[in-house]
Amino acid sequence: MRPGVIGIGAQKCASSWLHAVAGTHPEIGTSEPKEVDFFSYYFDRGYRWYEGHFAQTPKAKVYFESSPSYFYDPRTPGRVHAYGADLRVLAMLRDPVKRAFSNHMHEIIQGHIPPCPFEDGLANNPTYVDQGRYGTHLARWYDAFPADQMLVLFAEDIAVDAGASARTVFGFFGVDPEFDSPILLERRNESDRARLPALRAGLRAGGDWMRRRGLEPALARIKQAGPVSSLLNANKVEIRDEIPPMRAETVARLTETFAPEMERLRQILGRDSLPWDARPVAAAQ
Repeated sequence: MRPGVIGIGAQKCASSWLHAVAGTHPEIGTSEPKEVDFFSYYFDRGYRWYEGHFAQTPKAKVYFESSPSYFYDPRTPGRVHAYGADLRVLAMLRDPVKRAFSNHMHEIIQGHIPPCPFEDGLANNPTYVDQGRYGTHLARWYDAFPADQMLVLFAEDIAVDAGASARTVFGFFGVDPEFDSPILLERRNESDRARLPALRAGLRAGGDWMRRRGLEPALARIKQAGPVSSLLNANKVEIRDEIPPMRAETVARLTETFAPEMERLRQILGRDSLPWDARPVAAAQ
């Protein structure tokens, strides 16, 4: 099985929502796991290894894989183009300051660093900023692929109208755009940790088992049921409640750092503004 659409991230920009929603469409086959990271981290394993991550889906018109590492790895656009010049490329972006804060939450949840203020994480990890250099990274993709094979979506637009975003995605994939995904409004990859990790692991294993058998609609109904929903919520600990918000001076500094990149992004996309241009300082978390 060979993909027809590649999702390139960026990290913490709703790529998990994208992969999950795409996976509910009967005409889209998705990779297992979601992030194969072939063109960035595992390129030496070869095309057969990569294509082995796509199981045949009876009604699929197109196959899809999404790895946020592709967005900022400078080698990846050329590698993807060499693999398939006709591939379509889907990028997901978000306010880069909020993305950096969410990146910090992710590192804590993954156990890469202990819980600490954002400013400590920022001083330790330069990728918080590097991954937000949208103009630089996206320019490489537009150099490799024509604009009509590229689609850029914003997490902020998904939050406003998930249905319209899904129709845009499905249209780009070349499948029925009116398909009503049962999980459009589900939040994915939230910034939380489990009180009981074994319970979360067990529930996720059960959910994955149902997804592999095409039972996503039934799974969505189960998760929305009162007892299950209460159990899921009771097992969550919000990391944002444990970490202080980003300081206002940090917001201002990062906004200034990203400004040239955002101007380049506007030029690439032919836009006068971006969804977060009017963001107040206090809303950067």
